[in-house]
Amino acid sequence: MGLTYRASQTFRVLLAKPRSEDLVLAEEHLLPPLRELFHQMSPADQVHGLRVLRSLLARGEENPNLLSAALLHDIGKSQVRLRLWERILIVLVSWLAPGRAQSWGEGELRSWRRPFVIAVRHPDWGAEMIRQAGGSVELVNMVLRHQDDLPPDPIKEIDRLLYRLQEADGLN
Repeated sequence: MGLTYRASQTFRVLLAKPRSEDLVLAEEHLLPPLRELFHQMSPADQVHGLRVLRSLLARGEENPNLLSAALLHDIGKSQVRLRLWERILIVLVSWLAPGRAQSWGEGELRSWRRPFVIAVRHPDWGAEMIRQAGGSVELVNMVLRHQDDLPPDPIKEIDRLLYRLQEADGLN
């Protein structure tokens, strides 16, 4: 994806807020304890999750854990909120120097590396939040691994689901 596309995507999502019908759709695809997590997310992350969900629904996906993962894959970002300039910085560095973005994400949260640490560690944080809320093992694993590199032809069912989640996430 080009930088212009990623930048426009970032601004479009950051300025959006979920509509009431969006929130109804989210609640249809989340068990009650997981709904509370969705409502903890920033409006931008909620809108992004809803776009990923709609993309999967348009493709005929029905797996409830996959649809819940669409909505909650970025829940870990609610632990430490990203500022607008940090989101933009992540997009730029991830596009221009993806290896640097990853290695900087291995640093300390209380440093200049903060945005990269959040970008790298939010799957771990989110998986733990979902586990504590009573989410299924499959949902926890999808959120934990939603940024993993997958084999081109996944054999395991969980990897096939993750591939579809990543594909929908990359489009939204």
